[in-house]
Amino acid sequence: MIHLKELLGDEKILQSRFQDAIDSARVRNQTKFIGFLDIRQQEILKAVSAAAGFSSWRLYGGFPEAERKVAAFFPDYIQPDEMPPDWFPILPLTAHFRAQDKLSHRDFLGALMGLRISRELVGDILVGSGLAVFFALEKAAPVLLDEFRKVGRVGITLSEGAQDLETLRPKLIQMTGTVSSTRLDAVVAFLTRLSRGNAQEMIRQERVKVDGQVRTDIAGQVKEQNLLSIRGYGKYVISSFYGVSKKGRLHIAVGHYQ
Repeated sequence: MIHLKELLGDEKILQSRFQDAIDSARVRNQTKFIGFLDIRQQEILKAVSAAAGFSSWRLYGGFPEAERKVAAFFPDYIQPDEMPPDWFPILPLTAHFRAQDKLSHRDFLGALMGLRISRELVGDILVGSGLAVFFALEKAAPVLLDEFRKVGRVGITLSEGAQDLETLRPKLIQMTGTVSSTRLDAVVAFLTRLSRGNAQEMIRQERVKVDGQVRTDIAGQVKEQNLLSIRGYGKYVISSFYGVSKKGRLHIAVGHYQ
């Protein structure tokens, strides 16, 4: 849960940016965009909007499963759910390279930062064999198309559009089972197939994030729709907790991004 009074530094500045965008939409009838936001920043947006009683906003990252998303703030006369995705100033780009050159998400991100492209200008980066698709704000596109020619020592060719996106999009594999409770350590133990003690140690080592925030509260609660990132194991979304087994354990349904 986000407590706005506890925000500091860059997060406090981001809170002010959200409030300014809300004021522009509500008072001056202007549509405003801020992004790309990570999961933690999206949670701050939700808290600021709730505190302001503002609901005319929407998040979109270029494709349905995107993690990083642009925030749009609309005047009250616009229905956010009715706005088409192409309203967002997002441009998909495809990079081609030799299949024998093994490049990773980290390689692409480092190369983009080397061009002094701020993290807010770049959304998800999906890397496959011989190509990668990533999403950028339109205002960053001219620099990228003109200057982005190498990732490390590997040459790339860059073009507009999301080629073969379907093959690169993360797949959500459903998992079901039982947990002793909705405590964080119990859920992590289930997801990793580790003992409860080992799961607790992972949490203490700050290897677990919930909705983009590191969580070390072993006995803290996990809720439906929470996104868990476990270093070394992947990302999971809690679909539901439902019913109790004959042994008194809680049924859980989880989606695993692969």
